Amino acid sequence: MSHPKPNVMAPAVSNGQYQHFVPQFLLKNFAHRVPKAPKGPKGTPKPKYEKGMFPGDLVISSLDLTQDAAVFTEKPVSRILGQINMYDDFTKPNGEQRHVEKLLSKLEAQAAHIFTKITKAYEAKEGGVVLTRDERNLIRKFLFLMKYRGHRFHTRFFHERPEAYSENDRELLREYMEEHPQFKTPMQVWLHNIETLISLEMDPELKWIRELPKKMYYNDAMWFVTHVQSCYMALCVPSEAENEFILADNSYSVHEGPNKYARDIKSDKEEALGYVELHTFAPISPKIMVILRSLILPNPLEDQSPEVKEVRDFQRSLVMDPYGHVNGMLADLPVRKAENSYSEIVNGRLVFQEGYDGRRGKDDKFRFPFFPIESQHVNIINSIFLDNCLRCTSLVYNSKQAFARTLEWYLTAPPLEIGKIFTGEDKEDRLKTLKKLEAVSRSLGSEKAALWVMPTLPPTVQDHEKIRLRRLERHRESKNAVVNDERIQDPHGEAFLKSMMEQNALTWGLSEPAAPYMDNYFLLGGSYNTVLEDIDQVVKMNTLRIKIDSWSQGVDEAIRQRNRESLVSEYLRLPSPRLWLYIQAERDMIMEHEGIDLLSPQGDWLGMPENAIVRAFKIDTRFRQRAHLNIRTEFAPFIQ
Repeated sequence: MSHPKPNVMAPAVSNGQYQHFVPQFLLKNFAHRVPKAPKGPKGTPKPKYEKGMFPGDLVISSLDLTQDAAVFTEKPVSRILGQINMYDDFTKPNGEQRHVEKLLSKLEAQAAHIFTKITKAYEAKEGGVVLTRDERNLIRKFLFLMKYRGHRFHTRFFHERPEAYSENDRELLREYMEEHPQFKTPMQVWLHNIETLISLEMDPELKWIRELPKKMYYNDAMWFVTHVQSCYMALCVPSEAENEFILADNSYSVHEGPNKYARDIKSDKEEALGYVELHTFAPISPKIMVILRSLILPNPLEDQSPEVKEVRDFQRSLVMDPYGHVNGMLADLPVRKAENSYSEIVNGRLVFQEGYDGRRGKDDKFRFPFFPIESQHVNIINSIFLDNCLRCTSLVYNSKQAFARTLEWYLTAPPLEIGKIFTGEDKEDRLKTLKKLEAVSRSLGSEKAALWVMPTLPPTVQDHEKIRLRRLERHRESKNAVVNDERIQDPHGEAFLKSMMEQNALTWGLSEPAAPYMDNYFLLGGSYNTVLEDIDQVVKMNTLRIKIDSWSQGVDEAIRQRNRESLVSEYLRLPSPRLWLYIQAERDMIMEHEGIDLLSPQGDWLGMPENAIVRAFKIDTRFRQRAHLNIRTEFAPFIQ
């Protein structure tokens, strides 16, 4: 017996419902009330009002981007940043079609209570707000769903057939639907994912991390885990009263961080090679911005521990090196992690409070300060929204004067510093949007021309499709391990490193997964299985060197120097890959002490001389391989 094909396009009910992807409780923070019209002379006809625009109703001031020429307008809170029947599942009976929309409404009510707590604390000029672990976790879940429930992901999944789904993970989604035949359309997978995340209990012991990938589409489950576990939350407010944040359709889904495009030689298309999310954003009001900051960025307090700093520096190098000498536009943002109820600062170092047993509790408390940020940072954040508004319908603002200033700043800022570098398949459309915004700026009184760049010779990559398929295979391996209750890979272990190597291979335009930084480590005999142990040993080597120098203060300098040389001699007997990592760490520490920013280009920096020796070793290795010699020995590069 044949079944009718599910239809996700046509509503199964006669009355459409406007469903917000930005909840009304947040929109109201940007709204104002329609003023009462002044009384006219006797006999004057009463003014006519549109629905939702009567005196006293809440309305939003916005720039409407849906027409060829952008126009300023006011819209009811109930009719902006939403879509008709956005979360309805028309494959289900009428009474069940809006099940996910109802669940979202309940989550919004819970989140509204916490965000009201934040806005009231700010209005009362309190220095910050205290949240429990449960409250913090609910916000983190809510912020991910603000990204995941938006128009971009609705478009991604809005298909009647699995074959119509065309994203980079298309094979994986189709496999998932074959394994779970209750899902007939990609849209059903998306709605199920949203429902699963809403109902997720995020226990303090983090058992949810193991269980979540078994309950929903694996790729998006792990994305949620990364979102929650790889960054921390900070509350930012403008330090100058005249500055304000704006709000766009995709403000909750864009990020700040490096990205790279290249032309695929085989397909002749410009494709995105990769990106790094250093900061993501959540506008709460014109005066409050939630910022999620990546844990790979330096943390002066935590980095007082050599072990913590070593691991963080390695992770940052692995992630950021393929993008060149970049540290992000907001690296100097004056934020830090929230204080908690189970740790304290002693002599400038973060330590656990006496008696703390190491267990997380749902009632643990976190104090989130309000961090004042200057005009430069406010403008950068607003500019990130403006630079990504190609497919947005509206730019919401509170003060037109503040909007005019931040818009002019974005248009006239140097393009290499603040976006406006147009590459990829949509570069012409992005330029058209920039020109639209430039016309708006001129209508607001600006006489400055917009600055932008469109590279004519993008870098090339050998075979994007080959790398994509290899990535998918890595996802399959990881998913199978989780589903079968095998050991979950450490986020910085073999699976992570292999994934990063492949990302680096793509970014550097190589055909094999070997980025320059770690290529030398592997050449010397290191592997995915040894790197974690070697990093741990490098930290201990560095700590021992520092302690020997510290303990011997006051001893004759000749003896101290002899001790240093003896220690170096012992280190030179260690495996070559470990020694190579140690040299990197030592130089980085010395350069940082001398005030040299390792993440910025240095005119007098001559590179890493030990890598020249590694390259010579590579040549020597080729000759040895031809002679069938065993080269996996204790090779010490500096012993001749």
